[in-house]
Amino acid sequence: MDNLPSPAPRCGLSSPVTRRAVLGGVASAGAVAGLSACADPSTVAASSTPVSPAPGGEGTVAATTAELPVGSSKSVKIGKRTYLLFRPAETTVLAYRAVCTHAGCEVSVGEGEFVCHCHGSHFTRESGEVTAGPARGPLEKFPAEISGEDVLVYL
Repeated sequence: MDNLPSPAPRCGLSSPVTRRAVLGGVASAGAVAGLSACADPSTVAASSTPVSPAPGGEGTVAATTAELPVGSSKSVKIGKRTYLLFRPAETTVLAYRAVCTHAGCEVSVGEGEFVCHCHGSHFTRESGEVTAGPARGPLEKFPAEISGEDVLVYL
């Protein structure tokens, strides 16, 4: 065996490419790809936070002003989806999709905030931002307004 010639260098490399080197490179590339999938979601959420579109088209009546007094919140069903409403002032209403940004569970109205009972995330009524995790991103916001006695949400 000592009389066997050594493998010739390939691709302009000064030393031969061994099977061990190739397998090590493949394993390293897989590890980098795997770790990049585990990136901190808060950095992703911060750069992809949805911006509320301006009201346009026809709004959907979600409630009446009598059902949503100033300072109150309400969960409403529109079609097959659930939305959360908050009326901070006489002429202002905010609307959010009632889906937790952590694992997609339904979020409900809590005492002065919105709560996901699956894993304990809490969200502000004023902005939909997370106040307690594991959720890292805000609730999806929708344009809404008060028109006469109706609370309209633009989907």
